[in-house]
Amino acid sequence: MINFGKYDQKVTFRSYQDFDDGYGGTMPVATDVLTTFARAIQMRGSSTAEQAQLMLPNTYQIGVMIRAGFEPTTAMSVIYRSKEYKIAGVEKIDERQAREWVITMIGSELAQEPFITLLWVSRSKDWIS
Repeated sequence: MINFGKYDQKVTFRSYQDFDDGYGGTMPVATDVLTTFARAIQMRGSSTAEQAQLMLPNTYQIGVMIRAGFEPTTAMSVIYRSKEYKIAGVEKIDERQAREWVITMIGSELAQEPFITLLWVSRSKDWIS
């Protein structure tokens, strides 16, 4: 029997498709594929502490019930807690008591902030940012 109460996190699966921009090129346009509820899966404590110390991207796992007509892929991204995460892996768990997709997502708050690069100009001896 499936416990529907554990699926309490709202997520949206998004894919990007290239559309003609009218000038001979293409531009990626986001398309929401599915909005559903998922369960957050607790990651190992040692790996999350190590990621924080090394300033690596945050890694999360979620579980989504299997449904006909939808199969998540690594080409999609997930909107989770108002942030977009890249799907790193998808595992299908098809057991008698639990039928769900387990999705590993990678994201980083650091990547969403602008980076400042400093260049040294030898002639003027000034920093340019």
